[in-house]
Amino acid sequence: MKNLRLLVIMALVLALFTGCSSNAPSGDEVDETAKVVNIATDIDLSSMDHHIATDGTSFIAINSCIVGLTELDASGVVQPELAESWDVAYNDDGSTVYTFHLADAKWSNGEMVTADDFVFAWRRLADPATASQYNFIIETITLKNASAVVAGELPPEELGVRALDAKTLEVTLDLPVNFFLGLMAFPTFFPLNQEFFEAQGDQYALSPANLLYNGPFVMEEWVSGNSFSFVKNPDYFKAEDIMIDGLNFRFINDTQSAMLEFESGNLDYVRLTGELVGAYKDDPSFVERLQGYLWYLSVNVADESIDSVNLRKAISLVIDRDSIAANILKDGSIAADGIVPKQLAVGPDGKDYRESAPTFVSTDVEQAKALWEAAKVDLGVDTLEIELLFEDTEASKAVAEFIQSEIETNLEGLTVALKSQPKKSRLELMRNGDYQLGLTRWGPDYADPQTYLDLFLSFNNNAGYDNPVYDQTVLEATTGVTARDAEARWEMLKEAERILLENDCAVIPIYQNGGALMVSTRVQGIELHSVGIDSFKRVTLD
Repeated sequence: MKNLRLLVIMALVLALFTGCSSNAPSGDEVDETAKVVNIATDIDLSSMDHHIATDGTSFIAINSCIVGLTELDASGVVQPELAESWDVAYNDDGSTVYTFHLADAKWSNGEMVTADDFVFAWRRLADPATASQYNFIIETITLKNASAVVAGELPPEELGVRALDAKTLEVTLDLPVNFFLGLMAFPTFFPLNQEFFEAQGDQYALSPANLLYNGPFVMEEWVSGNSFSFVKNPDYFKAEDIMIDGLNFRFINDTQSAMLEFESGNLDYVRLTGELVGAYKDDPSFVERLQGYLWYLSVNVADESIDSVNLRKAISLVIDRDSIAANILKDGSIAADGIVPKQLAVGPDGKDYRESAPTFVSTDVEQAKALWEAAKVDLGVDTLEIELLFEDTEASKAVAEFIQSEIETNLEGLTVALKSQPKKSRLELMRNGDYQLGLTRWGPDYADPQTYLDLFLSFNNNAGYDNPVYDQTVLEATTGVTARDAEARWEMLKEAERILLENDCAVIPIYQNGGALMVSTRVQGIELHSVGIDSFKRVTLD
């Protein structure tokens, strides 16, 4: 293994002298005296607007400089943040009322964080005019009147959230929600200062100057396509707990270039892919994890030229997911058994959801061939070309090329055209329904299967999937009478997954993300969460 690593390092050095470029600054630009953690990200920052952001990189950036009612500790356990404490009242009609008591915290312009900041933020989230892709999450917590507000049937002022006074926030839920407090640590529920927001107009969140901060760091610089950085926020109400001076994120979508910077001491955190995983797995800096992210093929069933359940099942059955995990990614990723990942949530039976739920995903090339023949009849074609959209990272490119090969090798007459786009562009194309197949992922917002199953409700997806039976099953399990019976709810969620995957094959699960990382031995305290947002706020440097 040492010989392999030596060859990798030699290749990295050769790449440097043959013109292989990197977005990372050179070593002489690094301040050796500052306590700064330098992080490589292979996904560019898309948005700092916490009601518009949808991707992990954006959420990590937002979470670094804005905080909400609660936070998750290193073990993923809910802890107080802006809310010093809270009271809970359960009413006879099944509703639940949370009363949060806020700490003395300030925004970076010197104004106090108040209950009105949460009221304004949540109303903006629910307002149809905002067009937030995450507005469904305010329905997920069963916030009073949320569904009617999101649908435009009631004004945002009718939401079940109100300020009793500057430091007291009251939230009314229609049902008890056991993951509610954990979701209060999710960026979508963070506060927003109305006066500042309105003063920025359409420039809000487009640059560091157009943002207001109440968290551990303040955004210092944002160069789209290159880097973004943060410095310690002296006005953060827990500033004494922040042990570093700042965070530098560098967008480097070539892992070899990133590892060259890591070996030179200019980076502290790099995500490994492919052969580099094997080269470094015995290094003291190597860290491996299983993440909650589930990668899948979204199929745009609104496109009539490919709308065939037989076609979708054929594609699914032809893909060798174990080979993707073991031979392509090599980073601890595992083949998907369903759309809900492993180690997400434990049910009332005490078992992991995936342990008690059926396996809905398999590989069977012969059955796939028969289904492809049936699909040709469905679609009235002898041959077919499908476009596969994916983002321009090394891992996504390798997986997309493997899927292309599996399909074209085993399903004669079915070809796949690959379309690579930066993540921001891929997300926009998929958001607008301008794709056929899209390789995408979802990370859990909270520890419950609902965070995945909600994605495919007819009013919540951009792929044209619309099955009233699926909708009814999910909604009954999450908002109906069944939602109050933990065991019945769990079984109904499994039934919803069966309808989605076994009956309709409306989505094609591929793999659950592993994470092979290189983390400098001088860095301690990075919190890697399988549910929720990775955090750098409690990092220390040796």
